[in-house]
Amino acid sequence: MSQVELARLSLRGEEDVFLARQLGRDGAEGLGMERLDALRVATAISELGREIVVSGDGLLVLAVRATRLVIELRAGQLPEHWADALTAASRLVDGTDGPVGADGGVRITLEKNMPEPPDAATLQAVRDRLLELVPGSPAEELREQNRELLTALEQVRAQRAELVEVNRELEETNHGVLALYNELSEELDRTNQGVVALYAEIEDKNFQLGEASEAKSRFLRSISHELRTPVNSVLGLTGLLLDPRQPERLSAEHTEQVQYIRASAGDLQRLVDELLDLAKAESGRLEAVMAETSLSSLFGELRGVIEPILRPGVTLECEVSAPDVLTTDPDLLRHVLRNLLSNAAKFTAAGRVRLTASAEGDMIELAVSDTGLGISADDLPRIFEEFFQAASPLHAGTRGTGLGLPFAQVVAAALGGRIEVTSTVGEGSCFSLRLPLAGVPAAPGSAPGSAGAADA
Repeated sequence: MSQVELARLSLRGEEDVFLARQLGRDGAEGLGMERLDALRVATAISELGREIVVSGDGLLVLAVRATRLVIELRAGQLPEHWADALTAASRLVDGTDGPVGADGGVRITLEKNMPEPPDAATLQAVRDRLLELVPGSPAEELREQNRELLTALEQVRAQRAELVEVNRELEETNHGVLALYNELSEELDRTNQGVVALYAEIEDKNFQLGEASEAKSRFLRSISHELRTPVNSVLGLTGLLLDPRQPERLSAEHTEQVQYIRASAGDLQRLVDELLDLAKAESGRLEAVMAETSLSSLFGELRGVIEPILRPGVTLECEVSAPDVLTTDPDLLRHVLRNLLSNAAKFTAAGRVRLTASAEGDMIELAVSDTGLGISADDLPRIFEEFFQAASPLHAGTRGTGLGLPFAQVVAAALGGRIEVTSTVGEGSCFSLRLPLAGVPAAPGSAPGSAGAADA
């Protein structure tokens, strides 16, 4: 980048050093530098110029390059105390270069940043001003330096006072920050104590909930066993009364009443079985025992159980498009599929119920779909809740406890899968159970899970 020369001055005596100082100060001010920066430039020139004059003759060149004032000082030989003067001068400017060899002597370059690059008119005005500069006497220059020094000292004193005030304000701020920190620390401690107390309360509630759940499971197991005996007795006695081989036949009216009693006892037995299965699942005693299971054989068994309960005109379709042998707990899988199929049979008035098996990688999907009444979007998220039953004309006319699907979901989890459902009102529903073909690891010493009937 080119530079524009402003002034050139030979340095032969002490008066030349004073004039060089004036050139640097007035040139810097003309280029828009602040007074203090102009004094720094003048002082740097004075320090180096004095050393050059002591060792012989020299030259000062002032120039501008972009946004920097460039000061070149040349000497015929390297002054004896050049290093000390250069160290002092380098603290006053923004860059130094040298000393380097130049024209049989040495050259040092100083640079000082300007606020902005000067235009051509400013450069010409500064050049004219420096050319017209009249050197003053040493006494006048010394007086000027003293005034400059006093001005600088006054500025330093003002800056020191300002720094003291800033330090005082900073100390007050630090006190405020420290007080705020202490307040926040105390608040955080109180919050932590509250959190610890809340966690303790939550743990206590969890313990109480665990005890309540265990008590509920014990109650369900106990009441189920207590109810099973009288229910079986009622079923046995009503079976005897309805046996056509009995010598004394009941009248038609009495037969109908006994059939009502037997049907109610059957409903009660299914409820007892569901409660027992649910208690077993919630207590964690439901464990899967893995074995190779033939899907075609299982589907055949389910067909024989479900077809008799289908409504007139409803057909059952079974299709296996997957490997026939699956590693799973056959009793638990039979329980889940029978539950889903019986629900589909109950709530399908016309069309078909379909049971399919398809494989995808190392997983198998068992799906039960129907063309029944479907499940509304409001009821769909709740169908796996205990004792929940959707509201519809078919639901109202069909007996159930609302425990079948929740228990089926628990059984599905024990088999390593999960039941998912999609449904459209008026078009039907599809319940899908995805299981690993290889099954989940069996627990040591586990027993087959219950396969009691369960209805949603």
